[in-house]
Amino acid sequence: MRRSTRSEFSLLFAAAACSFCLPQVSKATPDTIEKIVVTGTRIGKVTQDRLGAAVTIIDSKQIEDRQTLYVADILRDVPGVAINRSGGAGGATQVRMRGSEGNHTLVLFDGGDISDPFQGEFDFAGLLAGDIERIEVLRGSQSALYGSDAIGGVINIIPRRGKSDLALEALGETGSFSTLTLGANAGMGDESFDLFASTAYHRTSGTNNSRFGTEADGAHEKSYFVNAGLRPNENVEIRAMFRKVDTRAEGDPQDFNFLSPTQGFVVDGNDVTRTSSTFGNIQAEAHNSTRQVEAKLIYAYIDSSRFNYSGGSPSFFSEGHRDKVSAVSAFTFETGELTHRLTGAVDWKHETYQNLPIGASGPENARRFLDTTGFVGEYTAHIEDFDAGIAVRGDQNNKFQNDTTYRLQASYKHGETRLRATAGTGTKNPTNFELFGFDPTTFIGNPALKPEKSVGWDIGVDHYAFEGKAKFTATYFHADLEDEIFTAFLPGFVSTPANRTTKSRRQGVELTMDAHLDQWTIAAAYTYLRATESGVEEVRRPPHIASLNITYEPSSDITLGLGIRYNGRQLDNEFIFATPQDFVTLKAFTLANAYASCRLTDNLEAFARVENLLDQRYEEVFSFTSPGRSAYLGVKMRFGS
Repeated sequence: MRRSTRSEFSLLFAAAACSFCLPQVSKATPDTIEKIVVTGTRIGKVTQDRLGAAVTIIDSKQIEDRQTLYVADILRDVPGVAINRSGGAGGATQVRMRGSEGNHTLVLFDGGDISDPFQGEFDFAGLLAGDIERIEVLRGSQSALYGSDAIGGVINIIPRRGKSDLALEALGETGSFSTLTLGANAGMGDESFDLFASTAYHRTSGTNNSRFGTEADGAHEKSYFVNAGLRPNENVEIRAMFRKVDTRAEGDPQDFNFLSPTQGFVVDGNDVTRTSSTFGNIQAEAHNSTRQVEAKLIYAYIDSSRFNYSGGSPSFFSEGHRDKVSAVSAFTFETGELTHRLTGAVDWKHETYQNLPIGASGPENARRFLDTTGFVGEYTAHIEDFDAGIAVRGDQNNKFQNDTTYRLQASYKHGETRLRATAGTGTKNPTNFELFGFDPTTFIGNPALKPEKSVGWDIGVDHYAFEGKAKFTATYFHADLEDEIFTAFLPGFVSTPANRTTKSRRQGVELTMDAHLDQWTIAAAYTYLRATESGVEEVRRPPHIASLNITYEPSSDITLGLGIRYNGRQLDNEFIFATPQDFVTLKAFTLANAYASCRLTDNLEAFARVENLLDQRYEEVFSFTSPGRSAYLGVKMRFGS
């Protein structure tokens, strides 16, 4: 089995290498590959080649060409990112960046934090991609700009906006596992106003999450979204956004009967998780005619609730709310050939959360709150092909000690090659779940927990080839984590979180290639990761991850594509009483997806795809099985510009 895995791995990168055995292409500048980044600074925009940080941008064409249903799936193509889904559609989905924990990645929607205030983490399970314009992924600690949760990096999901004259779209798709996907949106916009509204529905009967039995575990998601912008003049913009997401996912429980032959495994059962999340923001931004002075005021909020049922009975309910107000301003000036930029920001955040009582209420069910105020100062300098910057953030809150984080970055471009580097610190505050628990008979909170702390750095090189049509990147990263929060098991099958006294170390290499060669688009990524705790490999962090996506457009009406995603073997926890070990090795797997679309008329497009073409049987979380081969067919109608 190991020999076969290595063969698949070799074929993947042989294909990436062979893809460059193509004739020379027409002239282009490096701007063909470079993109604009809004997440790399708290206000305004910056080109990717002026940031020291490692950045990946997924645009709307990639999302559409790869026929992306869930945002988490296209994130599998980002270097340094590992995805773990518990079973099939609707299963809890974690994203880990550069070997950090799932709750070490800050997830933003149009700049607003959308993590569950109670869980302290964003579950990607129900996040559909139909109303997404682009996704920016900044790897490495960004706490100096964004505060707690950004130890591994930041994912900013930027939604669609209305453009030009009124345009209407409708989508319908059906396929394996009684799957049905419906979507509709409308948008319009000009220099003074834009409006975009959408709704989406996805339903599937699913597959069995357990190795045993035949019961299928289905899921459905619904979302509603509105995004509007008003520009009374060319120097002022006011924008408001609202999104509501409701999900329902069936699941299977873990067998904790110590007399059962399936003890420790996931078994067929009647588990259901329902979630509801409503979030939005209102922001106003202004600048003078030269953009020398810029200012922005933002209010963002989220209401999130989760209801878990086991065997038809309530098992765990929680809810949380977050209000956040940010004021940001920047001043740009020049001294000779040197351009300076000073940015300041103040963030105020109020979070409330509660473990809702089931039956008699106890201390663990009290409504609690956390107030945090952060102060950010950033200075950047630019001269010709050199950029450098430093950011410092101070956070004050009502539960933990005041905290200071920093980030240094630099970038230098020489010809077709750019060198870049960053260094910085990060922090992650304990969650309400960890501080106060949810059931004194099974999980006890620990109010004495300390925030987790990280120190890391990376260095990278970008190189352009084929006269700017292709871009190669290589990045080495290293980070140490102190006071990592883990789960300690006590007598009587009770657990509680605690801070480790040892360091966790994460280091590795990220390689990427992106090329746009005539009718071909080729993207490849590879990550090597070594994530250890006291020299022991950490769970759910595969040492090797790779992807290859090839898209061919023989005409403006036809798109053909193939995506290959390799996930190396990884460790996971197991809780089987009869075995002496605490860990199990999950085997490597390769997922191949094929997709095609054809524009039949000016208004009608047909598309089809096959997922898991090789019909791989695999697990991303121990004992949670994943779907086999599946096929889907759909149509999309467009009217207007």
